[in-house]
Amino acid sequence: MGPVDLVDDLTFSSKAQVARIRVPGGATVVAKRPVDSAAFTRELEALRVLPEAVRPTLVAVGENLLIMEDLGPGPSLADLLLGHDPAAAEAAVLAWATALGQALGATLRPGTPEEPEELVEGLDQMRQLAAALDVPVPAGVDDDVASIASLLSRPGPWVAFCPSDTCPDNNRVLPDGSVRLFDFEGAGWRHAAVEAAYCRAPFCTCWCLARLPEGTIGRMEAAFLAALAPPDPAGFVDVVTPAAVHHTIVQFHWFRRFVLDDRPVPPRAPSTGRQIVHARLLTVAEQRERLPALAEVAEGLATAIFRRWPDAAGMPLYPAFR
Repeated sequence: MGPVDLVDDLTFSSKAQVARIRVPGGATVVAKRPVDSAAFTRELEALRVLPEAVRPTLVAVGENLLIMEDLGPGPSLADLLLGHDPAAAEAAVLAWATALGQALGATLRPGTPEEPEELVEGLDQMRQLAAALDVPVPAGVDDDVASIASLLSRPGPWVAFCPSDTCPDNNRVLPDGSVRLFDFEGAGWRHAAVEAAYCRAPFCTCWCLARLPEGTIGRMEAAFLAALAPPDPAGFVDVVTPAAVHHTIVQFHWFRRFVLDDRPVPPRAPSTGRQIVHARLLTVAEQRERLPALAEVAEGLATAIFRRWPDAAGMPLYPAFR
């Protein structure tokens, strides 16, 4: 390739070193070196398996090094949600949901998905938070969590290569309004509902979390499903809510710190950590018929958090929609 020049250091986490570099001839590309070899393997597979219309083009591969298309410095979905243009934010949300559906739809196949990870660990963290707040935990929570794990690892027609971590900042909104996804260190062959949950409970594992206007979530999910086109759509949609609960349980290793230690969120975050936890707990509390024990402890935790920290209730709208 010859000598290259560093244009921008794009490293924002400890998971990988990322840089925009200029190559001979004047073009720029993005170089990424994941710290973990398994993450490198997953990212490389994503850049080969996912449709090119929804990801950067893979330019070259070296030893634990990926060279990919530079999508430019344009806005991410997070930038637009945290901005001041509601029409641009709404359009980007729907374009993001469409891109996510297209990514999964191109790889959708029958098979056995990877088993969901960290559910048991997340439940243990949930128990610790409940103990700290004097909230009783019913005996059935283990059965509820086991039923979620079984549902998301059962052989069926909805296995897809899931990008994972499709947070609002892990993408680029292009000038034509389309969205390209990136950051695939956690990608894998999972139940497609695990990714669909990001539309049902938007951005449920991300720092950039706030409320969307009424009706937007329904339009997001419709856009995603239209692009995914799953077999037996009703059966697929039935799995999405348990998949969203799964994300909430898995995130409790962060959630416990948000509540008890008031762990700070990034400066740009539109909600506090306690607001994020309270909102996610309320969605789990709605599942009394399907996941009664988890719903009971979630409702108890939400009530206890509100009593101790009243400002945890009422997650704000994204700035773009205020």
